[in-house]
Amino acid sequence: MRLRIIFLVGALVSFWVPTSFAETSPKTLLIADTGFSDSDPVIASHTVLQVCLMDWSACPNGGNYQESGTAASVTAEQMSSGGFSHGSKMARAAIAAYPNVKLILIRIIGQSSSGNRMAASEGIVTKVLAWANKNSALYSIGAVAISQGSSKVGSNARRCWSSPATEKEIAALKAKGIYSFFPAGNESRSDSINWPACIADSVAVGALDKAGKIASYSNYAPGQIDIYEPGFNIDTTTVPQYSSENGTSYSAQYAAARWLSLVNEYPRARPSLIFWNFAFSGEPVTSSRGVSGWGTSLDESRSSLTTLGFES
Repeated sequence: MRLRIIFLVGALVSFWVPTSFAETSPKTLLIADTGFSDSDPVIASHTVLQVCLMDWSACPNGGNYQESGTAASVTAEQMSSGGFSHGSKMARAAIAAYPNVKLILIRIIGQSSSGNRMAASEGIVTKVLAWANKNSALYSIGAVAISQGSSKVGSNARRCWSSPATEKEIAALKAKGIYSFFPAGNESRSDSINWPACIADSVAVGALDKAGKIASYSNYAPGQIDIYEPGFNIDTTTVPQYSSENGTSYSAQYAAARWLSLVNEYPRARPSLIFWNFAFSGEPVTSSRGVSGWGTSLDESRSSLTTLGFES
C-alpha cells in the first residue's frame, strides 16, 4: 500500500532533479545545541565547520557570534555540569545513524561562570535557521536538526506558539529541499507537542522505546508527529561514551541523519519525494495510550526509490 501511494504521487508530479542541477557534493547536517566536545575524535572527524551564535556575549571570542575551528567547542569541565554534554550526545547520535555524515556544529547555549545554562530565547533558533538559509549553498546544507525547544503552547488549532519569523525561515529552507527536524518533547502530553516541532513545515519527531513501541514520555498531538525514531543511544560501544538518557532529542537526530543519508545516496531524487518515502517506509507503531504512527526503514526506502527508477 505504501509503495502504491508513492507510485501515484510520482505519476502526478515530477520528482526527478535534472542532471544539471543534481549536486554531487554530499549534503551536510547542521546541528545546533549546547556545544560539542573539544576532545571527542569521532565528532572532530565528521565536522566541517563550527559556529557560535548566542543571545549572550558568551562565545569564545567574547562576542555573540563566531566562526572558527573551535567556536562551538566545550571542554570536559564545561560538559560536567548544566547539561552541557547534550550537544556532544546529539552529534554522536547523528554519526551513529549516518556514519558518513558531515556536520556543521552551532553552539547556541551560553554557560555562566558557575557552570549553569544561560537563558536562551526562542529567537536564537530563528537566527540559526536564518544562518542556514543564508549559507545553504556555501556549505551544501541538506538538513537541520535542533534538539532544543520550548514547551510553550499557543491558542491556534495546533496549540503551537506563534512565531512568524521562525515559520518563515523553516518554510524557506523546505522550499530549497532542506528539512528541519525537531523533537516532539518529553512531557507525555497527548494534545500538543513542543515548539518548534509543532510548526507545520517542521519535521516533528517522536520517540520509540527499546521494545519498538511509542515511548510513554513522547509528546503527541493528532496529525502532528511525522516520524518516530529510537529515543535512546543506539551506539553503546564507540568511545568516548557519554551518560545515556531517553528522549525525543535523540529521535530528531536519528531522523535527520537517516533521511539525509538517502538524500546523498539518491541525488537525482527530489528531497520531498525522499522525505515522504522515508516517512512511510517502516511499520506502524503504537503506544499503550492508543497513539499510533510510523517507524522508518532505510532498506524499504532504498527499495522504493530503486523501483521508481532512481540510482544510488
